[in-house]
Amino acid sequence: MPFWLSFFRRIPRPPGRKAYVVGGWVRDMVMLRRPTRPEIDLAVEGDAVQWGESIAESFGVQVGRVSEFRTCKIDVLHDGVPVRIDIAPCRTDSYPVPGGMPVVTASSIHEDLYRRDFSVNAMAFPLEDPFQGSFLLMDPVGGCEDLARKELRILSPASFDDDPVRIFRLFRFQERLGFHPDLQTSRALESARLNGAFLRSSKSRLWDEIQAAIREESRCPIIFRWLLEKPWENFLPSLKMSSPRRRRVFAWDRLTTYESVFSPMGRFWKETLLLLALFYGIPRQECDRGLRLLGVPEKRAKIVRESLFPVSFGKRREKTYQPDILLNISPQMIFLNLVRGGAESLASFKKTVAEADHHPLRETSLTGRDLIKEGIDSSPEIGNLLREIRTLREQGILNSRREELDWVRARVRSRGKNP
Repeated sequence: MPFWLSFFRRIPRPPGRKAYVVGGWVRDMVMLRRPTRPEIDLAVEGDAVQWGESIAESFGVQVGRVSEFRTCKIDVLHDGVPVRIDIAPCRTDSYPVPGGMPVVTASSIHEDLYRRDFSVNAMAFPLEDPFQGSFLLMDPVGGCEDLARKELRILSPASFDDDPVRIFRLFRFQERLGFHPDLQTSRALESARLNGAFLRSSKSRLWDEIQAAIREESRCPIIFRWLLEKPWENFLPSLKMSSPRRRRVFAWDRLTTYESVFSPMGRFWKETLLLLALFYGIPRQECDRGLRLLGVPEKRAKIVRESLFPVSFGKRREKTYQPDILLNISPQMIFLNLVRGGAESLASFKKTVAEADHHPLRETSLTGRDLIKEGIDSSPEIGNLLREIRTLREQGILNSRREELDWVRARVRSRGKNP
């Protein structure tokens, strides 16, 4: 907690406006007495971007992406740890068209909390000025009681119809928190499934939710819940739980640790491999429909289609996995051959790659070459940063290459502001 107390003291308060900590950080503090992730959501009764610029300046960084709803993201470094800050204005949302873009109106914090997805995410702490080191919980919708009951409760019977992506958020929080939906939420979920709410999902936000699920520690159970609950049941009948699909998802989870083999596919390589595991064996027409409905970017969708339905020339025989052709076929075909080949192929693959690298593979850490690409050209500084990264990994603060890169980039930005 001292880390966060000093963090809040660095946050400048918006002059003449009220500001709050909201969402998952508050939920975890109430439930566990500690946040579980280096990220925090802030809300302000006013202009969020203007406040975000003030916060970014205090940390010596720049404001990140600004949305059409005037929300923004900031990546900062505090006590050597990267922290993601999401800032939004307090608002109410109305949905003239179910599943469409909301009409947003500025509001107070109380009205803002009532628009949120689940009661356990609808609590807030005011940010006092000056910060006193203590918090006064705001819980107008009964989130604390639902935490005690381990229930996920929507705040409106039309919640899933208004925003169908919340269906997938429900599955994610069920597995992350170990909670279950209350009776009203279960009934609303079944109603949304029957009336085809999935078709009205925002495609870009659904793709964002797929990425969020992959970042979770409980990602396999989340994916299995998609397949069991089948919110797309009437539109993608073949995309359901089966023993082969379950094995492919488990294989995908194990193979994502081999970043050096599969990352050449590009930024969304984990998502692309998951789609290959899910859509393998599904008819071409249904696969095309599923890729569209899930909001998969066309570049990724093209890789999936071409991998699952390759164009045949004569009777050319499809390559199967052999150790000596590891580097001679595309990463996506290596993956497909491995999940088709079963345990023996996986064992052979692991042995081959481990021998090539002279050590058992895991998700690789950054190297000096990676730091040079980030603009760090001093040998002593490279060595010091690599030692710090190794220490933070051992402490469990940095757990992936992405988190390491975020930490390095925040350090570089900080150095640029404070030469």
